[in-house]
Amino acid sequence: MCDNNPFVKIQSIKFKGFDERFTFNEDDIVLFVGANNAGKSRTLKDIRDKMLNTQADLVLIENIQFNEYNFKFECIKRYMEENLKIDSNGSYTVMSEDNCNPCYDLNYIRSILGDNSINYGMYNNRDSLYRLFYVFLSTENRLNITKPIILNYSPDNQTLSVFNKLRTDRESILKVNELLNISFGKGIEVCDPEIDSNAQFKYKIGNAEEIDNIINSNRRDVYDELKKFPDLYDQGDGIRSAVAILSSLVVNKSFLYFIDEPETFLHPPQARQLGRDIAHLSEGKQCFIATHNIDFIRGVLEAGSKRVKIIKINRNENTNQYFCLNNEDIKNIAEDKNLKFSNILNGLFYKKVIICEDETDCKFYSTILEVVSPEKYQNTLFCAVGGKDQFKKVIPLLEGLKIDYAIVADLDLINDKDKLKQLLNSIDGNCYNQIADLHVQFLKEFEKGTNSQVKKQSEIKDEIIKIFDNAKSDEYMSDETAKNIKKSLKKINDYALLKSGGTSNIPNGACMTKYREIHNYLKENHIYLVECGEIENFIPTVEGHGGRWVECVFEQYADLNNCEFDKAKEFVKSIIE
Repeated sequence: MCDNNPFVKIQSIKFKGFDERFTFNEDDIVLFVGANNAGKSRTLKDIRDKMLNTQADLVLIENIQFNEYNFKFECIKRYMEENLKIDSNGSYTVMSEDNCNPCYDLNYIRSILGDNSINYGMYNNRDSLYRLFYVFLSTENRLNITKPIILNYSPDNQTLSVFNKLRTDRESILKVNELLNISFGKGIEVCDPEIDSNAQFKYKIGNAEEIDNIINSNRRDVYDELKKFPDLYDQGDGIRSAVAILSSLVVNKSFLYFIDEPETFLHPPQARQLGRDIAHLSEGKQCFIATHNIDFIRGVLEAGSKRVKIIKINRNENTNQYFCLNNEDIKNIAEDKNLKFSNILNGLFYKKVIICEDETDCKFYSTILEVVSPEKYQNTLFCAVGGKDQFKKVIPLLEGLKIDYAIVADLDLINDKDKLKQLLNSIDGNCYNQIADLHVQFLKEFEKGTNSQVKKQSEIKDEIIKIFDNAKSDEYMSDETAKNIKKSLKKINDYALLKSGGTSNIPNGACMTKYREIHNYLKENHIYLVECGEIENFIPTVEGHGGRWVECVFEQYADLNNCEFDKAKEFVKSIIE
């Protein structure tokens, strides 16, 4: 006696023209992302065609390795008895989305599993059974699942199995309605043909609470009430698609799902919630999903980041490239509080990502880029990560998916050995070692050469006393006084000079030579230093800091063609070259 259902999962996939073979865990949610026509949907269809055991040539996939579970006669026999209808000849028919209707009888199953007394020719192999154990949800067949079922017409098995389970299993339809209520405030119920003169089974949709009350009551007493609800089939494609996906995940016993662009027709909050729902409902199962929607991806990550793999497909002319970001790297980003709510994952859909310390930088540089190159502006994402310490955390994602990126950092990054080392080594484990000696020499030369420029404690004290002496005799410190004190404190140590004066405060000679070598090396590794020190020094005529400074800059210099922006434009050009 078999205690478990048979099922199939994908162990690995190798794509044509690509050396790497991608392997998968048994409960992975694999997200295929990429530009339109990159091959996301085609990849799902290739996997489906392989599982259908057709003789059709695969377009993008070279081969797939599967794992079989509980492939024993009694297990498969019981599975078919519970999930398929038997015909008068004793055969079980699978009517699937590919319009192919293979029949399985018990002798055929026995022969495949080891009894060779019966020969079924070229189809006498185990993978011919795989079509029994997956669910394929394309945009088209999702909408078909919600169509009315005419009594004298045989629908496909996928539609019929979902319908019958929802019709007969109260727990299943209540579960579906619980999820629909969160996103749409609606619920569904099956309308029997006795209610409808067209002899059709229909889904009715309405207020979730009212629908639940009908499900929990004696249906014969509420036929007229149910009839008043609108047909699901007459509703928008978004809710119909969501009903089909959620229902399929709830009622099917399959452990392998393929879903093509599940977010289609949905508003962003609904797409995000659907991502959460799919992650929850698919626990213990394998899902392969093609998507180009960041809200859906965020929803999946919120509910199942430990299970997610992202495969990005890049298409150059007629050649495809595939890059995989594994579970651990995704989990680290999804669980990091500074990055979780950033827009870093939006970079999956842009040609270039520019990483900045904060939102102020992003706002300023993106505005400049729109003037410098409108075309590149459209395909460039600016992302704030919340400080220099966060740079190293996003590198694995950007490197793993081969996303073109640039990191923009204030000049004082160069004075912190540990931060610079961690950042470079996040790109490559040996990256910092290439300039380690050079960097140490630079720091020594810089400290030696700038001692004379650093204010002594007595000088700072005298300056502050003078500021107070010149201040108004108010009881409380004025904004002007506070501003002057801050200016005085800017040069309290040698490294503060880098922010206040930029490279102009780096001593000429050997120190500057070493800096240039380091600077060029950093550029080679996607790191761009703000050589004027910090962003505010691009427009020194405007006082302030952070967000308020940016606002004042664009208020004071509304014409972005003003020569005040020339240095900033040159810097942005260097980043996007």
